[in-house]
Amino acid sequence: MRLFFYSIIVITIISSSCKTELKTEPFVLSKDTKGIGPIDQLTLPIISDSIMKLGLQLFTDECSQCHTMEYKNTGPDISDILAIRKPEWVMNFLLNKEEMLIKDSLANMTLEKYKDKCGAEITKENDAFKILEYLRMYQIWLHEFNAL
Repeated sequence: MRLFFYSIIVITIISSSCKTELKTEPFVLSKDTKGIGPIDQLTLPIISDSIMKLGLQLFTDECSQCHTMEYKNTGPDISDILAIRKPEWVMNFLLNKEEMLIKDSLANMTLEKYKDKCGAEITKENDAFKILEYLRMYQIWLHEFNAL
């Protein structure tokens, strides 16, 4: 019986000494549906085919290594991102992803799930807009195809 009690005491001491404190840095997640960055308001024109094609090329060069449309790769499926996020959010993510990955709830949850940060190097607003145009067109194609 004593052996049992000594065993319990030893296990308790060992388990309590093995506990490590989790070091978490506090951060505030954004509830702004437009994201965090330079884009406050967008007025979207009719989709330009030529700008959309430039966006497809940029997407292919910068994003397609991790993002493929309609099935998962090393990054999330973003084929229907505009159904859940505003165009301003997409532009702000492309232009300000480091801060968004820390402070924006969707970007942060996505990083937790996929573990890899976005490696795209988009620094110009007009390049981010080109990718947005491609995503807008892709969403139209996706919904037209699914309606058949």
